[in-house]
Amino acid sequence: MKLHLIRHGNAENESQSGHDFDRSLSTKGVNQTLNLGIYLNLKINDCEVWCSGAVRTRETLKSISKSYSNLQPIYFRDLYLCSKQDLLHHIWKRQSNEDLLIVGHNFGISDLLSYFVDDLIEMETADYYCIDFGGLTSEETFQGTGVITDQYHPQV
Repeated sequence: MKLHLIRHGNAENESQSGHDFDRSLSTKGVNQTLNLGIYLNLKINDCEVWCSGAVRTRETLKSISKSYSNLQPIYFRDLYLCSKQDLLHHIWKRQSNEDLLIVGHNFGISDLLSYFVDDLIEMETADYYCIDFGGLTSEETFQGTGVITDQYHPQV
């Protein structure tokens, strides 16, 4: 199984509603995610897609998925600013062992990456990491069982 992790692109400081959940991508964030989409051009195939329900994560996924007509995302409100433990809970209870893409937020997404590769890594906005677990299933993954096989940080 492979786990693809993306932290949302750079976001505006505030939203019109005043709620953090509703913050949109900034101009920098749009450019980051467009560059990320070009980099990822068809690298992610046949995988389950989970995305936080927040505006900035949805916009990030929309921007990168222009190269992918087959992505059928599942939006989870509870992935919004969730912890590593919450992400692990969702991963370990999956019924599928196909590759998984998660578009999320710090610090949960960075903590998840750090846990699986047993190294302290803080993802920046629009960062992408691919973790390969070899033949392990979702429920067999645990600390240090993953290897980073690809990573990208868009320059804008």
